Amino acid sequence: MKTGHKVFVAADNIISALGFSTAETMDAIWRGETGIKRMHDKTVYPDPFPAGYIDRKRFRQLCAQHGLAQYAPFEALVILSIQKALQPAALNLPDEKTLFILSSTKGNIGYLNTLRRAELERKHPAPVQDAMLWRSAQRVAGYFGMKNTPLVVSNACVSGVAAVELGARLLREGLFETIIITGADELTAFTVSGFQAFKSVSPEACKPYDRHRDGLSIGEGAGTLILTRREEYAPAGRKIYILGGATANDANHISGPSRTGDGLHYAIENALAQAGVPKNELDFINLHGTATVFNDEMESKALSLSALSGVPSNSLKGFLGHTLGASGVIEMIACMESLKQNRLIATKGFSALGVPEPMNIITGNTEKELHTFLKTASGFGGFNSAIVVSDKYTDPALPKTAGSIQLSPACRISGHKIWVNKKLAFAATEAGTTAAFLKAAFKNLHAPNMKFYKMDNLCKLGYIAMEYLLQHHPVLPLYDGRKIALLFSNAAASLDTDIDHQLTICDENNYFPSPAVFVYTLPNIVLGEICIKQKIQGETACFISGADDRDFLRRYADILLRTTATELIIAGRIDCLGEIYEAEIQLYGFEKSLV
Repeated sequence: MKTGHKVFVAADNIISALGFSTAETMDAIWRGETGIKRMHDKTVYPDPFPAGYIDRKRFRQLCAQHGLAQYAPFEALVILSIQKALQPAALNLPDEKTLFILSSTKGNIGYLNTLRRAELERKHPAPVQDAMLWRSAQRVAGYFGMKNTPLVVSNACVSGVAAVELGARLLREGLFETIIITGADELTAFTVSGFQAFKSVSPEACKPYDRHRDGLSIGEGAGTLILTRREEYAPAGRKIYILGGATANDANHISGPSRTGDGLHYAIENALAQAGVPKNELDFINLHGTATVFNDEMESKALSLSALSGVPSNSLKGFLGHTLGASGVIEMIACMESLKQNRLIATKGFSALGVPEPMNIITGNTEKELHTFLKTASGFGGFNSAIVVSDKYTDPALPKTAGSIQLSPACRISGHKIWVNKKLAFAATEAGTTAAFLKAAFKNLHAPNMKFYKMDNLCKLGYIAMEYLLQHHPVLPLYDGRKIALLFSNAAASLDTDIDHQLTICDENNYFPSPAVFVYTLPNIVLGEICIKQKIQGETACFISGADDRDFLRRYADILLRTTATELIIAGRIDCLGEIYEAEIQLYGFEKSLV
């Protein structure tokens, strides 16, 4: 039986605080150097702080050399990374079988810092369109003459790993021949102020898993992986394969990891099952390892639940800082280099274990024959991802066989009205703001939940759409929460709340960033809120698209239903920016399942 195409790694590049190529970055890592140094730039943050930032002078020189003046710094960073990765690859980018996937937490969010307060307060797409992730992705794709509309994954800090999972699945299905995946984020006043408001930034370089760890170090950079199903595009000699991956939600808290580690545990178990790799064949694990108290504790518990506490494990955050949506791609490339060179990478900053469960932390660069590793990531919204990479190919788990996919009940919200299965379920009695409509629609549910009033409008919109759909079709109790998936997309990402946060930092004399606002400056948080309420712990993904992408969501739902443990999917668009909003979500499943 056909099990899907092999997925090869064709080429890669890293731009980081340690260099502008994979070789430069890795040479510095092998020498034990850190790119985290004190940053004193008042345009980024009022006070000095340690961060992993790229060489600004060299970056400007490269942008000038390549004629990138018309692109935002974020977009130029992505372009430079792709250019470097393409040099040995010689791909035909305009080919209709080539796709670009961008993974980012905040993308070109620095653009908001250039706008006047009046432009921000309008909350209208016109002045803020250059901050939209899908627009940056299209500009990058256009630079390289790519024909296909790019995909954008924005799942907080798991974005990079989730993007590689997505790309590998699309290649395995034969939908494309080559996929270029770039994860990128830059240091901006927006992101730094938010993490500082959370008081999660360490005053020194971070110390993952150490008993004296006291927070993360923010970083920036870009990582590009070129994946292909055409073996002739892969480098000669030792081949590297993406074998399988999975994402799971811990349904615990939108900004705090599970206290048990169950979400990451489920992602690890599902990834290994998808890859067909026994646990005893894992040579090492590269963890998220942010050096915050709760993240590192959670990861130790997840490894214990998965019976992997004894596997050599590391974090690369002490070398590069936390590069947000770029971290998964950058760190995966570094681990591939580790595998190729048969050398385990030490965990920079670690001295003595300070987590509740045993871990085998790599304390020094070690020569060892390596073949297979597991890469994990965790992030706000309860997201956890894991992926298996190896130089030994194994057939992935056989696809499930079941009936045809059926389009099932739907909920649509627009124009101050709510329809379920095309029947009007609620209409506002008078015209009003988006916020007033959402409040009235929530009260009409007669299902009190004080947490609702703390959410931003995007989360309220998604929460309400889900509640109205489930009140008419209460199907979730029929399924294991670990086998239910959420796939949502929108155009504005979290710009509705991004603007609120930007307004708190745009005036030097009235500077008051709030963690209660900042936590909602991620578009995937709406999925997190739904997962918490409905106890959903399956696959979760947030895509950013300027156009209606329901056809893509349906195709991807088809892949998940046929090739993973998923049995039910809620998918659709949930978008909100000021007084412009829309939501339409649907249930997908096999005919025999939707009763």
